[in-house]
Amino acid sequence: MKLLTWNINGIRASKVELSSLFNSLDADVICLQETKVTRDMLDEPTAIVEGYNSYFSFSKKRSGYSGVATFCKSSATPTEAEEGLYKDLNPKVDGKVGHYGDVSEFSSDELEALDSEGRAVITKHKIRKRDGQESELAIINVYCPRVDPDREDRLLYKLRFFALLQTRAEALLKSGCHVIVLGDMNVKHKSIDMSEEDEIGTVTKPSRVWVNQFVWDGDRDSSIPAVENREEFAGTTSFVSGGLFVDSFRYLYPDKEGAFTNWCTLTSARETNYGRRLDYIFTDIQMAKSDLKDCIIMSEVEGSDHCPVKAEYFSEFIPSDRCPALCTKYMPEFCGKQVKLSSFFIKKEKTNEKVEVFCSQTTSTDTDTSVTTGDNGGKMSSKRTGADEKLGNQAKRRKTESSDIKQGSLKGFFLKTSSKKEIIDLNIQKSTSNTNEEIQTTEIGIKLVDDVTIKNNSASAWKSLLKGPPPPPLCKGHQEVCVLRTVKKPGPNKGKQFFVCARGEGHSSNPEARCDFFKWVDHKKK
Repeated sequence: MKLLTWNINGIRASKVELSSLFNSLDADVICLQETKVTRDMLDEPTAIVEGYNSYFSFSKKRSGYSGVATFCKSSATPTEAEEGLYKDLNPKVDGKVGHYGDVSEFSSDELEALDSEGRAVITKHKIRKRDGQESELAIINVYCPRVDPDREDRLLYKLRFFALLQTRAEALLKSGCHVIVLGDMNVKHKSIDMSEEDEIGTVTKPSRVWVNQFVWDGDRDSSIPAVENREEFAGTTSFVSGGLFVDSFRYLYPDKEGAFTNWCTLTSARETNYGRRLDYIFTDIQMAKSDLKDCIIMSEVEGSDHCPVKAEYFSEFIPSDRCPALCTKYMPEFCGKQVKLSSFFIKKEKTNEKVEVFCSQTTSTDTDTSVTTGDNGGKMSSKRTGADEKLGNQAKRRKTESSDIKQGSLKGFFLKTSSKKEIIDLNIQKSTSNTNEEIQTTEIGIKLVDDVTIKNNSASAWKSLLKGPPPPPLCKGHQEVCVLRTVKKPGPNKGKQFFVCARGEGHSSNPEARCDFFKWVDHKKK
């Protein structure tokens, strides 16, 4: 049994066909985050992938934002599936996973807001464990919110999302089934999970506190403060236990350095592996100890600013006979129950056939009258006199003769001046003995040559005035040509340009990484 998580950063942006991409990832269940599609944007090639059944969650607030999707092989078809972390999102959908836990510490508006951005899909499966026993497994695919430093409310939103996620995960675990929580958690848990220690800031610290209490003792970082009062900490509630899950990667590779899953594309940080680990696969303790086989970071897979993480278990899936109701293939637009707009633009084959039959039965003689029988049994006639035919032939001849006249092509305006001069000289040599004609041709040639000279002088004048931007400077660290960047962050410097080292961002001790060269572009200099 192989499970994979990947922040794909736009599922429709993939340059590879999804079926080929999924097959290359070699996983039974593929959980994607940041799909960036809403229901109205979902097309058939994205929703229906051969060999897989899919389950989507869409953002209800913004188009092309957030979103998660779980693709299951036919051999891993779930028994139940549900969108969101709470039951109010799709109250009428059958085949829900259930088991929501105690949410009395959440307001109804809060629950609705936490499930409105398309950040969770849960699938429930039957599995056969390593010891041969059959059991149930709930896979929670999540895309956790990112903290915006300019918006304090997003930090609270993120922590409350964590609290609801933990409430649901622990409730499912208590129901008797195994639970795996995986996805882009947008958290750097330990200092080993980031490129530099000084990146740990006060903004992300509460998120690290949440992860530290969510995992078992063996994965905890002693430098991170414990949660003393669960009611006061926004990331938990008084009803959760904590410590029930294993960080699958760190469980197997606790001291592995440089194990990152996300890099900044703007600074080419992936070239020097200057990144962070934001993507996790959390497995409940019992299943991790008995069935977890391996967990790998697939840093070689490109196509996003994240890379996939894959966990392998000794368990195997027992596929359901039928996909649950949330499956995209049951959506009206994909199961043939809804008329698509494109159907109104399809040519009607029957009409074309009638026209072809009618045309083939008409005669080509000048004086005969052809009679055909239509579909309704009535007679239709077409008569063409010889005079009409002659007029038509004359019109054709006039059209053909007019088409023989050569028309000036666009390329003629871009001929080299030397070629024009040669043509003019040739015309002068071939001129007749008529003196007036020779004088006239010579005058035209002189005039055109003068025009060419004026154009050349004008071009030289413009080049002398517009010299273009100066060459970029060399960085002091490597003596290499710098790259030009533009400030996009709101503020007094927005829109200003600057030069920096062209190499990828890296650790301060890495000589192959970008040096600290920086220079503003002075547009006032001439």
